[in-house]
Amino acid sequence: MKVKAAVLRKFGAPLSIEELELAGPRAHEVQIKLLACGFCHSDLHCQEGTVPSSIPTIPGHEACGIVEEVGERVTKVKPGDLVIGCWMIPCGTCFQCLRGRPNICEGNMPFFLAGNLPDGTSRFTDRDGQRVGMSNFVAGFATHTILPEAGAIRVPDQVKLPPEQLCQLGCSVVTGWGSVVKIANACEGTSIGIWGCGAIGLNAIRFAALRHCNPIVAVDIEGSKRAIAMEFGATHFVNSSREDPIPVIHGLTGNRGLEYAIEAVGDPGAQVQAWWALRAGASLICTGITPAESATPIPMCYGSLQGKSIRGTLYGEAHPTEDLPNLMEIMSTGILKTDKLVTRLISLEDLEEARQAMKARKIIGRWVIKFD
Repeated sequence: MKVKAAVLRKFGAPLSIEELELAGPRAHEVQIKLLACGFCHSDLHCQEGTVPSSIPTIPGHEACGIVEEVGERVTKVKPGDLVIGCWMIPCGTCFQCLRGRPNICEGNMPFFLAGNLPDGTSRFTDRDGQRVGMSNFVAGFATHTILPEAGAIRVPDQVKLPPEQLCQLGCSVVTGWGSVVKIANACEGTSIGIWGCGAIGLNAIRFAALRHCNPIVAVDIEGSKRAIAMEFGATHFVNSSREDPIPVIHGLTGNRGLEYAIEAVGDPGAQVQAWWALRAGASLICTGITPAESATPIPMCYGSLQGKSIRGTLYGEAHPTEDLPNLMEIMSTGILKTDKLVTRLISLEDLEEARQAMKARKIIGRWVIKFD
C-alpha cells in the first residue's frame, strides 16, 4: 500500500516527505495506522547522526495507532485495537532476556541498529524500489507502519485518553518512571535532582513528586522550563546558564548533596555537574544519550573514596508487556499530567521546524505529530 513518511536520507539535513510502498504484515506482525507520534530527543540524535543509525530510514518511536491488519499466528491483538508501539522488542532467549532485562535485549539489538524488523528486513521501499529502514522497530514518522506483535501493546478499553497522550508511554513516561521507581526506588524524603526538563525529565520529576521525594531539584540551561518543571512537582528550579547548581543543591541538603541525580539530556557537562552534586554513597542515573564520540570527564577517584556510582539505563528498565498496561491505568486518572506534557500538535511537514526548535532548546514539554 502507498503511505506517506518522513525519511532520513542525510545526517544533519531535513527529513524528506515521501510516498513509500509498505508491504503487508508477515507472521507475528501487525499493520498499524498511526494516530500520533512524539518528537523525542533520540529522534534528533538519529537525524543529526550523533548516535549509530543506518540510512535511509524512517525515524520516530513514541507512537500510538490502530491495528488495521494482522499477519498469521497473531493472537494478542486484532483489527480495531488501539496500541502503543514499543521500540525495544525482546527476543526472549538471549542472556539479558533470560535474566529479566528485555529492555537491553542482545538478540534483537543488531536488527534494531540496522533499522530492520527482527526477521532482518524492512517493509518499506521507495519509488525506485529501494529499501527504506524502520528506525527503532517502529518507524513512527509515517502514516502507517508494521510492528512485531510483541511491540504492539494493547490499550485497555477502559483507558480513555487521546492518542497524543497515549503515545508518550512509548518512551518519555516509562523512561522517567523507571528512572525514579525501578532504578532509584525513590521514596518519601529521598533527595533527588533531575538535569534536563524535557519530556523524560518532566516525567521523572512527576514520579518523584508522587513518591514524595524532597527536595526535587530541577536543573535546566533554559529558564523557560521553570514553570512546567514546578507544575510537574519540582520543589526547586536552577537555571544552570545563570547559576551553578552544585552550591545551591549543597545548600538545600545541609551541605551533604543528593541521594540520586538523573541526567536526562545526554550532556557531558550536565553529567559532571550531577556527579559533584551527589553525596557519598549516592548514584548518578544516566538516561540521556550523549553523542557517540563524546566523553565525560568524571574523576572516578571519588567513586571509590565516597562510594558513588554511575548507572546507565535504557527505557527505564521496563518490561513493556507488564509495565505499560499498569502505567496506562495510572495515566488515565490524570495524575501524571500528560495533558500538560503535550504542548503542541504538529504534522509531518512541521518536523524540520521541530528539529530546529529542539536544537535551539526551545521546545517545552513534547511536540507530537497528530495524524489525520
